Amino acid sequence: MENSVNEGSHSHQPFEFTGKAVEYFSIWIVNVVLSILTIGIYSAWAKVRTNQYFYGNTLLDGNAFRYTANPVQILKGRIVALVLFLIYYFASLSNPIIAGTVFLFIMLLVPAFVVMSMAFRLRNSVYRNVRFNFQKDFLQAYKVFFVPILFAGGYIFLVGQIEHLQTDDAESSSNLVLAAISIALVIGIFTMLPWWEFIITRFKVVHSQFGNSDFSYTASVKNFYGMYLMASLFSILVFGVIGLLIAGIVQFGLTEQGEDPSAAIFGSLPLLMLLILPAYLWLFAYFQAKRTNLIFGNLRINGHQLNSEMKTGYLLYLYITNTLVIMLTLGLMLPWAKIRTAKYKASVTSMTVAGDLNQFVTTQEQQQSAMGEEIGEMFDLDIGF
Repeated sequence: MENSVNEGSHSHQPFEFTGKAVEYFSIWIVNVVLSILTIGIYSAWAKVRTNQYFYGNTLLDGNAFRYTANPVQILKGRIVALVLFLIYYFASLSNPIIAGTVFLFIMLLVPAFVVMSMAFRLRNSVYRNVRFNFQKDFLQAYKVFFVPILFAGGYIFLVGQIEHLQTDDAESSSNLVLAAISIALVIGIFTMLPWWEFIITRFKVVHSQFGNSDFSYTASVKNFYGMYLMASLFSILVFGVIGLLIAGIVQFGLTEQGEDPSAAIFGSLPLLMLLILPAYLWLFAYFQAKRTNLIFGNLRINGHQLNSEMKTGYLLYLYITNTLVIMLTLGLMLPWAKIRTAKYKASVTSMTVAGDLNQFVTTQEQQQSAMGEEIGEMFDLDIGF
């Protein structure tokens, strides 16, 4: 294990992942077989076994994390999610208006589900006998999610209206109005997406605790807009260049070789896929690396700072090599891919500790024991948020 680096009163504590592909493969293959044999019911127990392995092999300052969830609670959450999906599915088969109403009702439940899911996840995360926690502030959750729900509900309603638009001249003006409002809503959604992610991320962080200490978040909304802006500019640039290349190749086929348009376009499809797939993977890796660094690199607790230094290039290398190996082995190397990804994520994550981490954790353990443990798991569900 790497040793901490002292810098005055601060020390640099790296995370470490010690899992091995062979070990995890035996867990993974049993999970897959039993989940299939039980028609998915065992998947809740499979998730617990998987998380226990990954938590137990993630170390900070030589101490491993623990995952203590009850599989029954996870199964309850999945049953709730399945029931809601089936209600929406059958509603969509009957009438778009009913489907939109059901969808809006589900959206209204999302803030409560986020709180319950975060509470479940953190309550069952333990480091050196100290539990993480999440303050179940449902009122604040609904304030945070109000605007996204409003936009989503408005968009679903207008989509339902547009599907029933009349084509006669008497309705043409109202049709144009609805179409214009729909376009404005879409633009509004994309424009406000960085702000939404910022306020939702901040809500999750500032309501999280380790023992009796609160986390804080130092990123600003400008950081999120900057990240999305750079990703958008790169997307426009990369796919613009690809579009010009394809257009040039098609034009060359039409003028120099006398091909018909359909043959020229069809002939360029392999090249199109060859260019778009790496471009998409690079953009995805870029966004994931920047987003991970922005979110985790701005977490603080009692003066201790989390650091994340994920690199786009290496993440892209992981995506490409993992995908190729998984495809060539028909999925059997999936455990190997997950292990090497976990090792990389741990290797680029560290904590700058102000003072003594041992003293901080010991204090949290004493305070937690004095407070008593408010379990309250009856309404904490793992629904995937």
